[in-house]
Amino acid sequence: MGASHGVELMAEQESSQPGLQSIISGPLDALDPPINCKEAFEETVALLRYPMDPITEGLKKELQITELDANSFVIKLILDGKKLDGFGYGKGDGTDRVRHWKKVVAKPEKLSISVTDYVPEALLGEWLSDAKEEAVSFCEINFLQDPPQIEFCIDDKDGNRLANPETRDGLYSWSDNIVNNIHSFKTAKVKMTPDSTSIAEKGLKSMVSEPMDEHVSYENFFPQMVKFTRDFLAQVPGITLDETESEIRGSVTNEQGEVTRHLVKFSEATGEMTVTVSHQDKVRTELHRKVHSGPPLVLEAWDVDAEGHRLTGAAKAKEIQKNMNIMIDKANSWFG
Repeated sequence: MGASHGVELMAEQESSQPGLQSIISGPLDALDPPINCKEAFEETVALLRYPMDPITEGLKKELQITELDANSFVIKLILDGKKLDGFGYGKGDGTDRVRHWKKVVAKPEKLSISVTDYVPEALLGEWLSDAKEEAVSFCEINFLQDPPQIEFCIDDKDGNRLANPETRDGLYSWSDNIVNNIHSFKTAKVKMTPDSTSIAEKGLKSMVSEPMDEHVSYENFFPQMVKFTRDFLAQVPGITLDETESEIRGSVTNEQGEVTRHLVKFSEATGEMTVTVSHQDKVRTELHRKVHSGPPLVLEAWDVDAEGHRLTGAAKAKEIQKNMNIMIDKANSWFG
């Protein structure tokens, strides 16, 4: 199994549907910690209902969820065309993009999920002007037992089965999220709650952690938060970093000569850190982190998009929770 994936996916396997092939994961109970079928089923439904990582959440224009019955819904996620243009991923005219458009039918009694896609996953969706409510693919996700495994039975719009390595590789973004989210929840020393009452800015919402006092000290955690941010930026391809005692500046120039800048400002005295990302000198997002020394010792976080909207939702909270626990572990390690 590749070290970069939560669980191996195997292409062209004998399917639970007779005479066909499918893509099947390795055993979930062999993972550390082990995962059972019910946990994997519930997390998959949750991801299909709210299919957003922190970057996508920041680009979101509208998330439409139409409930069909207790176990069925249609989800349509539209990304803001102006924001896509600002980051260099749009058409240049503000056209919105339909990133996900799916009909989902969950069958808890069978531990199975049927998904109909109206925009192609492989192309990261379709421009809003071109998107139509016409099926482009079908997927039956089965949660097999003895051993617990995830099976993906995918057919194109013409009924041709897709179980090849290329299709398998495209599924890793889903299987990795399923496994990593469950593991993150199971192993987290400290949880992060989305849409909580802000401590730093009264009357607003933030993401706020549980108390960290039993796991780490302020003096160890804050420097590790700064180091984690610096190390993350250092991995950006082509970035140039410049540091002072209270700032980290990074810049990347793309092939078109457009410049993206990252400015990190931090103060251990106040517990505050902000990360400002700008493209062509226009601010695209701001990340705010405030460590309250307490007691209790807690991390408060919120992001702000280009329009000034405060982002404190579940996807961002999950990502920050994962990173926060990594920081706690590194802060207590000789090798942090």
